[in-house]
Amino acid sequence: MKLIRLWRQYDSFKAAVLLFTLAAILIGYCIHAAAGYASILRTPTEYICTLPEDSDTLLLRLAQTDSVKGYSRQKKASLMQENNVMTVTLLSAAYLSDCYGITEQGRVIFANDAAFSAFCGDTEQGAVQMRGTLDGNPFSAAIIRTDALPDSQPLAVTAVSMAELHESSELRICMTEPDSSALEQLGLHIVNPEVQLAAEYDKEFVLLRIRFGALAALLSCIAAVAFLQIYRNHTQS
Repeated sequence: MKLIRLWRQYDSFKAAVLLFTLAAILIGYCIHAAAGYASILRTPTEYICTLPEDSDTLLLRLAQTDSVKGYSRQKKASLMQENNVMTVTLLSAAYLSDCYGITEQGRVIFANDAAFSAFCGDTEQGAVQMRGTLDGNPFSAAIIRTDALPDSQPLAVTAVSMAELHESSELRICMTEPDSSALEQLGLHIVNPEVQLAAEYDKEFVLLRIRFGALAALLSCIAAVAFLQIYRNHTQS
Protein backbone atom coordinates (compact mmCIF):
# COMPACT_ATOMS: atom_id res chain seq x y z
CA MET A 1 0.00 0.00 0.00
CA LYS A 2 2.86 2.37 0.78
CA LEU A 3 4.36 1.88 -2.68
CA ILE A 4 1.00 2.65 -4.29
CA ARG A 5 0.70 5.81 -2.23
CA LEU A 6 4.23 6.91 -3.16
CA TRP A 7 3.49 6.11 -6.83
CA ARG A 8 0.42 8.36 -6.77
CA GLN A 9 1.94 11.13 -4.68
CA TYR A 10 5.45 11.62 -6.15
CA ASP A 11 6.15 11.90 -9.89
CA SER A 12 9.87 11.62 -9.17
CA PHE A 13 9.32 8.24 -7.48
CA LYS A 14 7.21 7.10 -10.43
CA ALA A 15 9.91 8.19 -12.90
CA ALA A 16 12.62 6.38 -10.90
CA VAL A 17 10.64 3.12 -10.86
CA LEU A 18 9.92 3.33 -14.59
CA LEU A 19 13.56 4.05 -15.42
CA PHE A 20 14.82 1.18 -13.25
CA THR A 21 12.28 -1.09 -14.99
CA LEU A 22 13.51 0.13 -18.38
CA ALA A 23 17.12 -0.54 -17.34
CA ALA A 24 16.19 -4.10 -16.31
CA ILE A 25 14.49 -4.68 -19.68
CA LEU A 26 17.53 -3.31 -21.53
CA ILE A 27 19.89 -5.51 -19.53
CA GLY A 28 17.74 -8.53 -20.44
CA TYR A 29 17.88 -7.43 -24.08
CA CYS A 30 21.68 -7.23 -23.91
CA ILE A 31 21.88 -10.72 -22.40
CA HIS A 32 19.65 -12.08 -25.17
CA ALA A 33 21.77 -10.31 -27.84
CA ALA A 34 24.96 -11.67 -26.26
CA ALA A 35 23.52 -15.19 -26.48
CA GLY A 36 22.82 -14.52 -30.17
CA TYR A 37 26.40 -13.35 -30.64
CA ALA A 38 27.71 -16.52 -29.01
CA SER A 39 25.48 -18.54 -31.35
CA ILE A 40 26.96 -16.74 -34.38
CA LEU A 41 30.46 -17.58 -33.19
CA ARG A 42 29.50 -21.25 -32.82
CA THR A 43 27.85 -21.48 -36.25
CA PRO A 44 30.15 -23.15 -38.80
CA THR A 45 30.99 -21.16 -41.92
CA GLU A 46 31.36 -22.74 -45.36
CA TYR A 47 33.72 -21.46 -48.04
CA ILE A 48 33.95 -22.43 -51.68
CA CYS A 49 37.52 -22.30 -52.96
CA THR A 50 39.40 -23.16 -56.14
CA LEU A 51 42.26 -25.62 -55.84
CA PRO A 52 45.62 -25.14 -57.57
CA GLU A 53 46.92 -27.98 -59.75
CA ASP A 54 49.36 -29.29 -57.14
CA SER A 55 46.97 -29.62 -54.22
CA ASP A 56 48.12 -32.69 -52.27
CA THR A 57 50.38 -30.73 -49.89
CA LEU A 58 47.78 -28.00 -49.55
CA LEU A 59 45.06 -30.47 -48.57
CA LEU A 60 47.38 -32.02 -45.97
CA ARG A 61 47.99 -28.60 -44.41
CA LEU A 62 44.27 -27.90 -44.56
CA ALA A 63 43.52 -31.09 -42.64
CA GLN A 64 45.93 -29.93 -39.91
CA THR A 65 44.20 -26.54 -39.50
CA ASP A 66 42.37 -26.53 -36.16
CA SER A 67 39.42 -24.41 -37.32
CA VAL A 68 38.64 -26.67 -40.30
CA LYS A 69 35.74 -28.99 -39.46
CA GLY A 70 35.77 -30.77 -42.83
CA TYR A 71 36.40 -30.34 -46.53
CA SER A 72 35.51 -32.01 -49.80
CA ARG A 73 35.95 -31.52 -53.49
CA GLN A 74 32.56 -30.74 -55.01
CA LYS A 75 30.73 -30.75 -58.31
CA LYS A 76 27.43 -29.25 -59.38
CA ALA A 77 24.91 -31.37 -61.28
CA SER A 78 21.55 -30.47 -62.79
CA LEU A 79 18.63 -32.60 -61.60
CA MET A 80 15.59 -32.55 -63.92
CA GLN A 81 12.11 -34.01 -63.66
CA GLU A 82 9.71 -32.86 -66.35
CA ASN A 83 9.83 -29.05 -66.07
CA ASN A 84 11.42 -28.97 -62.62
CA VAL A 85 15.15 -28.27 -62.35
CA MET A 86 17.35 -28.27 -59.27
CA THR A 87 21.10 -27.87 -58.82
CA VAL A 88 22.56 -30.68 -56.71
CA THR A 89 25.97 -30.36 -55.08
CA LEU A 90 27.96 -33.60 -55.15
CA LEU A 91 30.10 -34.05 -52.03
CA SER A 92 31.97 -36.78 -50.22
CA ALA A 93 30.11 -38.89 -47.67
CA ALA A 94 32.68 -37.86 -45.04
CA TYR A 95 31.83 -34.18 -45.54
CA LEU A 96 28.09 -34.82 -45.20
CA SER A 97 28.75 -36.73 -41.98
CA ASP A 98 31.33 -34.41 -40.42
CA CYS A 99 29.72 -31.08 -41.32
CA TYR A 100 25.98 -31.78 -41.58
CA GLY A 101 25.59 -34.90 -39.45
CA ILE A 102 24.10 -36.75 -42.44
CA THR A 103 25.15 -40.39 -42.49
CA GLU A 104 22.58 -41.94 -44.85
CA GLN A 105 24.01 -42.69 -48.30
CA GLY A 106 22.91 -44.29 -51.54
CA ARG A 107 20.39 -42.81 -53.96
CA VAL A 108 19.34 -40.01 -51.63
CA ILE A 109 19.32 -36.25 -52.16
CA PHE A 110 19.10 -34.03 -49.12
CA ALA A 111 17.60 -30.59 -49.59
CA ASN A 112 16.95 -27.65 -47.32
CA ASP A 113 13.43 -26.25 -47.17
CA ALA A 114 13.94 -23.68 -49.95
CA ALA A 115 15.39 -26.20 -52.43
CA PHE A 116 12.86 -28.90 -51.52
CA SER A 117 9.86 -26.57 -51.92
CA ALA A 118 11.15 -25.15 -55.21
CA PHE A 119 11.60 -28.60 -56.76
CA CYS A 120 8.86 -30.65 -55.12
CA GLY A 121 6.23 -27.93 -54.83
CA ASP A 122 4.17 -26.77 -51.88
CA THR A 123 3.93 -30.02 -49.96
CA GLU A 124 4.20 -30.92 -46.30
CA GLN A 125 5.84 -34.25 -47.10
CA GLY A 126 9.31 -34.79 -45.73
CA ALA A 127 10.43 -37.02 -48.61
CA VAL A 128 9.53 -37.45 -52.28
CA GLN A 129 10.59 -40.18 -54.70
CA MET A 130 11.59 -38.85 -58.12
CA ARG A 131 12.52 -40.18 -61.54
CA GLY A 132 14.31 -37.93 -63.96
CA THR A 133 17.82 -37.14 -65.16
CA LEU A 134 21.01 -35.99 -63.48
CA ASP A 135 23.23 -34.14 -65.95
CA GLY A 136 21.30 -35.85 -68.75
CA ASN A 137 21.65 -39.38 -67.38
CA PRO A 138 18.62 -41.37 -66.11
CA PHE A 139 18.39 -40.96 -62.36
CA SER A 140 15.98 -41.92 -59.61
CA ALA A 141 16.30 -41.06 -55.95
CA ALA A 142 14.51 -40.02 -52.81
CA ILE A 143 14.61 -36.29 -52.08
CA ILE A 144 14.57 -35.69 -48.33
CA ARG A 145 13.81 -32.37 -46.71
CA THR A 146 16.24 -31.63 -43.86
CA ASP A 147 17.10 -28.75 -41.57
CA ALA A 148 20.69 -30.02 -41.21
CA LEU A 149 21.78 -27.97 -44.23
CA PRO A 150 22.45 -24.21 -44.19
CA ASP A 151 19.30 -22.26 -45.05
CA SER A 152 20.79 -18.98 -46.31
CA GLN A 153 20.05 -20.09 -49.88
CA PRO A 154 18.56 -23.14 -51.65
CA LEU A 155 20.89 -26.11 -51.24
CA ALA A 156 20.60 -29.77 -52.21
CA VAL A 157 23.41 -32.29 -51.70
CA THR A 158 24.16 -35.94 -52.26
CA ALA A 159 27.12 -38.18 -51.47
CA VAL A 160 29.30 -39.58 -54.25
CA SER A 161 32.57 -41.48 -54.28
CA MET A 162 35.92 -39.74 -54.00
CA ALA A 163 36.79 -41.05 -57.47
CA GLU A 164 33.89 -39.07 -58.98
CA LEU A 165 35.19 -35.89 -57.36
CA HIS A 166 38.89 -36.44 -58.03
CA GLU A 167 39.08 -34.14 -61.07
CA SER A 168 37.11 -31.31 -59.52
CA SER A 169 39.04 -28.11 -58.82
CA GLU A 170 36.36 -26.73 -56.51
CA LEU A 171 36.72 -27.30 -52.78
CA ARG A 172 34.05 -26.85 -50.12
CA ILE A 173 35.43 -26.12 -46.65
CA CYS A 174 33.52 -25.99 -43.37
CA MET A 175 35.16 -23.97 -40.58
CA THR A 176 34.11 -23.74 -36.95
CA GLU A 177 34.51 -19.94 -37.17
CA PRO A 178 34.84 -17.43 -40.04
CA ASP A 179 38.55 -17.26 -40.96
CA SER A 180 39.12 -16.48 -44.62
CA SER A 181 42.67 -15.26 -43.94
CA ALA A 182 43.75 -18.76 -42.87
CA LEU A 183 42.55 -20.17 -46.20
CA GLU A 184 44.20 -17.40 -48.20
CA GLN A 185 47.49 -18.05 -46.40
CA LEU A 186 47.29 -21.65 -47.60
CA GLY A 187 47.04 -20.40 -51.20
CA LEU A 188 43.31 -20.98 -51.68
CA HIS A 189 41.18 -18.54 -53.67
CA ILE A 190 37.76 -18.01 -52.11
CA VAL A 191 35.00 -17.71 -54.71
CA ASN A 192 32.24 -16.78 -52.24
CA PRO A 193 33.77 -13.91 -50.20
CA GLU A 194 30.26 -12.66 -49.43
CA VAL A 195 30.10 -15.40 -46.77
CA GLN A 196 32.87 -13.71 -44.80
CA LEU A 197 31.31 -10.28 -45.31
CA ALA A 198 27.90 -11.51 -44.15
CA ALA A 199 29.41 -13.16 -41.06
CA GLU A 200 31.33 -10.01 -40.16
CA TYR A 201 28.23 -7.86 -40.70
CA ASP A 202 26.14 -10.10 -38.46
CA LYS A 203 28.75 -9.97 -35.70
CA GLU A 204 29.19 -6.18 -35.91
CA PHE A 205 25.43 -5.61 -35.97
CA VAL A 206 24.85 -7.72 -32.87
CA LEU A 207 27.78 -6.06 -31.06
CA LEU A 208 26.35 -2.65 -31.95
CA ARG A 209 22.97 -3.66 -30.49
CA ILE A 210 24.69 -4.83 -27.30
CA ARG A 211 26.68 -1.58 -26.97
CA PHE A 212 23.63 0.64 -27.49
CA GLY A 213 21.54 -1.50 -25.15
CA ALA A 214 24.20 -1.34 -22.42
CA LEU A 215 24.60 2.41 -22.86
CA ALA A 216 20.84 2.96 -22.71
CA ALA A 217 20.63 0.79 -19.57
CA LEU A 218 23.44 2.78 -17.93
CA LEU A 219 21.79 6.12 -18.77
CA SER A 220 18.45 4.82 -17.48
CA CYS A 221 20.06 3.84 -14.18
CA ILE A 222 21.76 7.24 -13.85
CA ALA A 223 18.48 9.04 -14.55
CA ALA A 224 16.62 6.74 -12.15
CA VAL A 225 19.13 7.53 -9.36
CA ALA A 226 18.72 11.26 -10.08
CA PHE A 227 14.92 11.05 -9.81
CA LEU A 228 15.26 8.94 -6.68
CA GLN A 229 17.40 11.67 -5.15
CA ILE A 230 14.76 14.26 -6.07
CA TYR A 231 12.13 12.09 -4.35
CA ARG A 232 14.28 11.83 -1.22
CA ASN A 233 14.78 15.61 -1.17
CA HIS A 234 11.00 16.06 -1.37
CA THR A 235 10.35 13.68 1.50
CA GLN A 236 13.04 15.24 3.70
CA SER A 237 11.94 18.85 3.16
